[in-house]
Amino acid sequence: MIYHSLFGMIVGSVEGIVNTLPVYTKGMESVRSIGEVIECPDLEHNEGRAVVTEVRGDVEFECVGFRYRGGEAPAVADFDLRVAAGETIALVGHSGSGKSTLMSLLIGFRRPTSGRILLDGADMETIDMRTWRRFIGIVPQQPMLFSGTLRENIVHGLEGADGDRIAAAIDMANLREFVDGQPNGLDTVVGEGGATLSGGQRQRVAIARAFVRDPRIILLDEATSALDVVAEKQVQEAIERLARGRTTFIVAHRLSTIRNAHRIVVMEGGRIAETGSREELLRRGGAFHEMLKLQS
Repeated sequence: MIYHSLFGMIVGSVEGIVNTLPVYTKGMESVRSIGEVIECPDLEHNEGRAVVTEVRGDVEFECVGFRYRGGEAPAVADFDLRVAAGETIALVGHSGSGKSTLMSLLIGFRRPTSGRILLDGADMETIDMRTWRRFIGIVPQQPMLFSGTLRENIVHGLEGADGDRIAAAIDMANLREFVDGQPNGLDTVVGEGGATLSGGQRQRVAIARAFVRDPRIILLDEATSALDVVAEKQVQEAIERLARGRTTFIVAHRLSTIRNAHRIVVMEGGRIAETGSREELLRRGGAFHEMLKLQS
């Protein structure tokens, strides 16, 4: 009897140890990953480079090219474009034409393999990109929201934002009616990834996040492509306010969202196929005109 009891206890203990092995293995992999991140050197080599304290918003691409490792053809090639401060540029083209790669180059997440990018006249390679990014506002197609409150998601990563500044950002982002309609207002918890919000509400939270930082350069990557007509109108109004007086780059497939762009750049195979205002491109009857006919 005692033997059977001891045997059962031993078997149960062994099973418990075996069952914890997968959890232990996964935990050790996480510890190794964290260690690699902590020990990883600064890949951008920002040490000693010029600190950016003010941005006008002038951007110039000089024969910029970029090729992904192992790629047969360049993702961006011979890209020449000068953008004045306060100008709105729309980048259009079929999937794989290099639009998103170009935005990654502008942010500094990727560096040109040929040519150079000038930011307010300074070569990107000479400045501390961490300080440059403080002046950039990004509104992606799928905003990254966290399982906190609306307030925490709007001011995420920003210190010293007072109530008036947050309130102004909410108003400019067309978010006031939604916030006032919540029992807890700005203290409403949105859930992981903004699970309790609609697509349009998530986009407007992302726009409010950009507004509260008062950036000089705005990057909009397909910000309205997944929205219905009503939500798109609200988001589009907020985007137009956000772009006013700021250098703005809009990546768009839905051509109806770029009516107010100063210039449209049509990309094909990583190169500029044509550029000009909406009216100029329609008169030419080229690639943009064909794209517009397909969507009408």
